[in-house]
Amino acid sequence: MATKPTIHIVWFKRDFRWHDHAPIRSALAAGERVLFAALYEPLLWSEKPYDPRHERFIWDSIKDLNEVAGKEVVHFLNVEALDFFKRCLATFNIKAVYSHRETGIGKTFARDKAVKSLLDAHDVSWNEWDYGGVKRGLKHRKNWLKDWYDYVDIAPLRTDLDAVGLQALSNPFDSWKHNPSFEAHPYLQKGGASRAERVLYSFLTERIKVYAQSISKPLASRKGCSRISPHLAWGNLSIRQVWHMAEVVELAGSKQNQRAFVDRLRWQAHFIQKFESACSYEFHPINKAYAAVDASKIWDEKKFEAWKNGTTGVPLVDACMRCVAATGYLNFRMRAMVVSFYSQYLWLPWEAGARYLASTFTDFEPGIHYTQFQMQSGYTGVNTIRIYNPIKQSYDQDPKGEFIKQWLPELKDLPLPHLHEPWAIPPMMWDMEQWDTGSYPKTPIVDLTAVRKHASDQLYSIKKTKASKEASQLILEKLVNPGTRRS
Repeated sequence: MATKPTIHIVWFKRDFRWHDHAPIRSALAAGERVLFAALYEPLLWSEKPYDPRHERFIWDSIKDLNEVAGKEVVHFLNVEALDFFKRCLATFNIKAVYSHRETGIGKTFARDKAVKSLLDAHDVSWNEWDYGGVKRGLKHRKNWLKDWYDYVDIAPLRTDLDAVGLQALSNPFDSWKHNPSFEAHPYLQKGGASRAERVLYSFLTERIKVYAQSISKPLASRKGCSRISPHLAWGNLSIRQVWHMAEVVELAGSKQNQRAFVDRLRWQAHFIQKFESACSYEFHPINKAYAAVDASKIWDEKKFEAWKNGTTGVPLVDACMRCVAATGYLNFRMRAMVVSFYSQYLWLPWEAGARYLASTFTDFEPGIHYTQFQMQSGYTGVNTIRIYNPIKQSYDQDPKGEFIKQWLPELKDLPLPHLHEPWAIPPMMWDMEQWDTGSYPKTPIVDLTAVRKHASDQLYSIKKTKASKEASQLILEKLVNPGTRRS
């Protein structure tokens, strides 16, 4: 019987970069052949929250890895993870598997447990590293902040790309080769570590100057914000790389802008740690007292479709929903507003809305998305219940209506201030001006004042209950950093 070739396997998950990548460094250290693999898992990609825009971003990232390496060394394979490792075990003598721990969704966690059982049964070690300062199995947050700062202060690791080229294994499973084809897209961000570094550099050296004044505005934020969120979500950049680049590069603009940006790097890890420590965020209200509220909500397909398609009759909400569907990006305040509108104004069960929005965000990061969705829905019992007023947000964040007109061309002829609330236009003015707004609704799908009051009454009544307060205390003890603002 022929001896099986000895190899090591690096499994890329949400970490598509060469540098600051401990699994790659460790796999190369033995000086033996390494199979670099990324998996397109059909069962995982067959339903939300994943979407072709995520696949497109990953494919861009893999192509970039191979371009930097100078040849195809990272193989994108269309196969379920368990089937991949079974065939690897049958074909090779696997010394070890290397990867980062993934703070993913329930399906990816179940997959990882199945892979671990398989590898254990064959005495193959799976070496995993915590990711971005997020720790698995954390019981409390007493030392988390100190540990996180200690983590980011360490200089990012450099990978020997010559070693990558020499030790990389050619694709042994050609029948599984995944080679998707995507047409050029006018709006979706492209993936890849090389591109991520350019985007970050342009922000730190120029665009950061308008960060504070752009961050809340749906139009200005598209250039004034860093736009590295998808590169962080899919690991084109590590938090540590961004942290150190912000120290090395001569930053433009005020100290306030610099501090605001750097703080958000910590917040990113903070929310992912919440999800890592309480993954039930994906399926249930983290504060169980709010489960009854969500269960009392009646599903309404008409409302859901109007929200999803941008036809609720509330211009800023609709512009945001059309924008994120087309571009994969929406700034934080507008994300919070559309979640608030879905959960509190339309009074729809939270999970379907969360899964849909996850599929639209190119930067879908489970740890941030699910924790934020529940927080903006008013389901934590810990945070202030915020019911965003979409009309006030419209006047404040898009005062000239430029964003609304871009995404709602039906309203392009409406003058200010009527653009923000066209239902308030007197009937006589409609008759005189004869504006053509096509099929866009003449009135909002719900009575904004009435539904806002209903949501406020319901959510605050639960927050005052003993059950909510007890659940909130448990959340504070396990998921919030001692001595910090409740976030």
